[in-house]
Amino acid sequence: MRVTTAYNRMLELPGAWVRDVAFGEQAMIVTVALRRKKPICSGCGARGLPIKDQRVRRWRHLDVGGVRCVVECPIRRLYCPGCGDLPEMVEWARPGARYTRDFDDLTAWLAQQMNQTQVTKLMRIAWETVATIVARVVTERLPADRLDGLELIGVDEVSYGADHKFVTCVANHETGGIVWAAKGRNAASLQAFFDGLTDAQKASIRAVSIDMSAGYENAIRSERGVPHAQVVFDPFHVCQLGSRAVDQVRRDEYNRHGRSSTGEGKWIKGARYSLLKDTAKQTPKQLLKPAEVVLTNKPMYRAFLLYGELRYLYKIPKHEAAERLDAWLAWASRSRLKPFVKLARTIRKHKAGVLAAIEIGISNGRLEALNSKVRLPSHRAYGFHSADALIAMIYLCCAGITIPLPHR
Repeated sequence: MRVTTAYNRMLELPGAWVRDVAFGEQAMIVTVALRRKKPICSGCGARGLPIKDQRVRRWRHLDVGGVRCVVECPIRRLYCPGCGDLPEMVEWARPGARYTRDFDDLTAWLAQQMNQTQVTKLMRIAWETVATIVARVVTERLPADRLDGLELIGVDEVSYGADHKFVTCVANHETGGIVWAAKGRNAASLQAFFDGLTDAQKASIRAVSIDMSAGYENAIRSERGVPHAQVVFDPFHVCQLGSRAVDQVRRDEYNRHGRSSTGEGKWIKGARYSLLKDTAKQTPKQLLKPAEVVLTNKPMYRAFLLYGELRYLYKIPKHEAAERLDAWLAWASRSRLKPFVKLARTIRKHKAGVLAAIEIGISNGRLEALNSKVRLPSHRAYGFHSADALIAMIYLCCAGITIPLPHR
């Protein structure tokens, strides 16, 4: 078998045939020729364009037997009225890339599985090159129809970097994948998502779950947003406000009873987790604390009951929720506990969103799980210098992109 025939079968470069193989000091150079006679624009795919000149270009390919492999081919440079001066398209590499498709795909697949430092060592490329390849693969493989037919979406932010920078992520509750991400965590960040949607795509959105962020709510309710959609406030964050109110009542009682300088103050300090933890998950020994609270401290006991009733709202039948919420608001408003009076005002202001979570049955729990997947690449890379690099990794790992391995 001839060497060129063997390399044709090993490399499997589409649209080309191997003319020669040479071994240089640093790499194996495989010279190929295009099978196609008429050039095609690499920007728009136009045919029959005038040829300006011809140049030899090289692309890094997958290593062969542990030796670097470089593909070399004479490429015609074209003049396209729409794209300008561009080289003709080659099937084995993406437009503008210095690496073959197989090299790009394997690098992106490895970036899904391991940290970028290990990828650079395995593929023998620079850190910045990995980020460029990931962005190139994501641009091509990100589903173009991911924003079509969205009905239930969730919005949350993810922090990155030492100075607490944020990225806003939008997820589809039905598929569980992230469909959009951008730098920032304010109304302008989410408004950019709505600005990129068509009227038909906006009309299909029925509900948006958020974490009681005023900026996100303003973007949703604006005329350029989706004012027809229901705003759903995440149950976890509502209950979190309740737990903070309980803890504030306990702190007030702790300070009023002399803090740790008295026995009663020490006892109040030790009652924190018994007040906050679900009684159904407490051991018999842990339940002794709430039983003591019932007998010894009425404000803390009242706060404990209010918090438990707030959590119970999400477990009752939907048709009872509105009435039970009104009763809870009335009880909290006259409880004479300042943290719960303040909480009642907050929940009354967002009453529609609280009831919508019970009615529709969605939360940001899926987004919180996705946030863990989003933070994993960031932790593995010890942070990203730019939001664009992190967003590309978010799409690669959390948008449902599947990369087939070369020659499989």
